[in-house]
Amino acid sequence: MHKRKKKKRDPFSSNAVRLSNKELVVTAIFIIIVVLFLAPYIWFKMEKIDTSGQFRLASKHRANYWLYRHWVADATKNHPVIFLGDSVVWGMYVNNDNTIPAKINQALGKKTVANLAIDGLHSIATKGLLENYASAIRDKKVIVHYNPLWMQSKITDLSHIAVINDEEDRDMDRAPQINHPRLIPQFSQEITAYNEGFSEKAGVLRERYIPFFALLNHIRLSFFNNDDFKQWIIDHPNENPLTKIALTIDACERDKNKNYDRDWETSGMTKQNWPWLEPEESLQWKAFQQIVQLLKKRNNEICIMIGPINPYMLTAESLKRYRALQQEICAWLKSQNVEYVLVKDMPPKMYADASHPLADGYDLIVKQLLKTKILLPKE
Repeated sequence: MHKRKKKKRDPFSSNAVRLSNKELVVTAIFIIIVVLFLAPYIWFKMEKIDTSGQFRLASKHRANYWLYRHWVADATKNHPVIFLGDSVVWGMYVNNDNTIPAKINQALGKKTVANLAIDGLHSIATKGLLENYASAIRDKKVIVHYNPLWMQSKITDLSHIAVINDEEDRDMDRAPQINHPRLIPQFSQEITAYNEGFSEKAGVLRERYIPFFALLNHIRLSFFNNDDFKQWIIDHPNENPLTKIALTIDACERDKNKNYDRDWETSGMTKQNWPWLEPEESLQWKAFQQIVQLLKKRNNEICIMIGPINPYMLTAESLKRYRALQQEICAWLKSQNVEYVLVKDMPPKMYADASHPLADGYDLIVKQLLKTKILLPKE
C-alpha cells in the first residue's frame, strides 16, 4: 500500500493577522509616535486651565513648564502685551490684583497685559523657557524685566561654585541652590555651578524634546505632589491613581490673598556690600542679550524694565558699582534701539527687600511704565 503523503501545514495561528517583519517595524514606529507625540498633543488640546481675572501661574506650579506652555498659548491669543520676568513682576509680596501687570490692566481699564513671570526666573532660565516652552511669543508686544540682582556676584550669576565657610565644611566647594535648573543649558561648560549627573541632565533633555515625558512630569507635579509614581502607589495601596488625574486644573495663585506690609528695615535686613559683576564677565548678562535678540528675531516689539534695586540696602561702595552697572545696561539697550525704563529709586519704606517693592512701590513703577511707547494707545 502506498502511504498517503501528509499535507504540509502552515504554522498555527488562531485566526490572527500575521505581520511580516517589515510590517512589525512600521506598526511599532506608529505606536511609538502615537504614545510619545500624538497622545500628549491631544491631552494638551483637551486640558483646560482657567485664566480669568488677573491670572498668574501659582507658585506651586513654578516648575510645571507644561502648564506654563498652556498659559503662553492663552496669553498670546488674548492679550496684546506679554510681561516676562522673575518674582518682582510675578508679585512676591502682593496678591493677584496688585502685581505690575494687574495694576497696568486696572489703569487701562481692560486686560491688556498678561503676567508671564515666574518666581526665580533669572535670565539664563528665561532664555531656556523662550527656546523650549514659549515659542508662541512672537509678533507681540513684550515687556521684559531685567533684574540686575542676578549679577550681584558670581554665585547668583551661576558662574562660580559657592564656598561654605563654617567649622564643618570650611573651604569646601558647594553648588548654590539653582532656580529652575531644568531650564538652563544641561551640558554647558560655562555654568560651573550646575553639576548634576548625566542621567539627570539626559532626563531634562528627554522632557524638553519628547512630549510624552513632559506630560508625565506635568501629571506628577499637578496630581501627585511631584512624587515618584512607584513610590506613590506604595504609599497609597488602596487608592486608584487614575482617579487623581483630571483635565481641568486650577493653576492660578490662591495662597497669596493679602499684601505684605513689612518693609526691609522693619524685617531687620542689613546693608550689603555686593561686588556686582562687570557685564562682560556675567553669564546672566550674556543670556539677557541673547533674549533681546531672540525676541527681536521673532518679530516682537520689546521694552525692558530695569530694576528696581533697593539702594538703601547697599553700602556706599556697592551702590557706586551698581550705578556704573546701570549706565552700562542702559548704554547697551540704546545701542540696540530698544525702549527701556530704568525704575527710579523709591522711598525706603516701599521696599520689602533688596529688589521687591511693596504694593505702594508697584504703583510708582506702573506710572513709569504707562508712559512707554509699548503701552501707549495707537494713534
